[in-house]
Amino acid sequence: MEYVHTFFKINKIKAGEIMPSPRKGIDIVLKISERCNLACTYCYFFFQEMDTHKENTAVIKMSTVEQLVLFVRQAVDEIGLSSVNIGLHGGEPLLMKKSHFENICRTLSEGIKPYCSLKLMCQTNGTLVDDQWLAIFEKYQVHVGVSIDGPKAIHDKSRIDHNGKGSYDETVRGIRMLAEAAKSGRIPSTGALCVANVEADGGELVKHMHQELGIKNFDLLFPREGHDSSLKQQQDKWIRYFKEVLDYWSENQKNNKLYMNTLNRILEMMLTEQHAECLDEYKSMQHNIINVSSEGQLGVDDNILSLDNALLDKNVTIFNTSLNQFLSSQLWQSLITAIDEKPQGCDGCEWFRSCRGGALFNRYQRGKGFKQNTVFCETMDFIHNYIAQYLVDKGLSLEELSNVLSKDPGYLAKNGLNTTIARAAARDVEIIRVSL
Repeated sequence: MEYVHTFFKINKIKAGEIMPSPRKGIDIVLKISERCNLACTYCYFFFQEMDTHKENTAVIKMSTVEQLVLFVRQAVDEIGLSSVNIGLHGGEPLLMKKSHFENICRTLSEGIKPYCSLKLMCQTNGTLVDDQWLAIFEKYQVHVGVSIDGPKAIHDKSRIDHNGKGSYDETVRGIRMLAEAAKSGRIPSTGALCVANVEADGGELVKHMHQELGIKNFDLLFPREGHDSSLKQQQDKWIRYFKEVLDYWSENQKNNKLYMNTLNRILEMMLTEQHAECLDEYKSMQHNIINVSSEGQLGVDDNILSLDNALLDKNVTIFNTSLNQFLSSQLWQSLITAIDEKPQGCDGCEWFRSCRGGALFNRYQRGKGFKQNTVFCETMDFIHNYIAQYLVDKGLSLEELSNVLSKDPGYLAKNGLNTTIARAAARDVEIIRVSL
């Protein structure tokens, strides 16, 4: 089970290209299979905080998929939803029958595409990929991402099957099949996600992914824990790890040889105001992920849900709640407030425009919510300093850098995809101001 917060962020942005606007769209993580053929030791979905899978059906029913279509179409009518990315997720989504998976893709495509833009995505451990799966991905143009933790010794330590056997060889076999299909133009380009591991050599991990596996587009996932963990006290290890990563990454930026979303987006925003505004918008919508279980339970991003059982109401489903109603909930509105209000600890930080206080799940603390800045503050400071120095060494002036970084973020979460209720309230405020 990979960390969802980067699942929808694996698409490579070419040099000079502007990121597509997410403000009228939503990302849906659809749990089509709540079982897995692996037993990854760090998996929060099966072996740590979350236990919803124990109550939910192993494989999603078509009645739930059909209801999701109606849920999306109602959102198009009520709040002007114009695009949706649906991640076919798990557990392991390829653990189901291929005919059922294809029925899901067909139902979603035929039911949603006439009303708004739809992108189907799938995050897999790669071990079950075969020619028949490739044919389905090709037919529905599914964007596939693979979870892998790096070299065999690192990967097989944690990503094991239920008998304790490592999965590296089968995962790499699946990656190579997907890469070949993408190269021939059959399927969209394939991305990869790695869980960052401070016990490993960051440079060797990135080198393995890039040179030995030939993956030029991947990302490293920060742990999802917040201030209830000990991560804040481990920053020296994380700084060492990311220095190793950055040393390799910086050497391979020429001719666009390596793209890592977390790092390249920082680099791009420092280069031009245009890219900075794109990152402003992207960061303003970082909460814009909803989770739908195999039973249709509706919640926020898994990474947030798993932090505190109090954040999930199992009675809220796509059968009894519209997206408009869900966006009106106290929890969703608290995410918007957290993004728009500068968190404690960020006053005077020169990197705030880029960092925006860090990921919401890394800011959370039971009883206090999202008011604090990220537990990775020291590490993020190091990463930004490193990239800024890299650009200055390449000829970017300090004045140009300062001009971009000194501006406040140009987009707010409350002005993105929000409820009709919230929009009406904002409109009324503007009317009052004009009247006065």
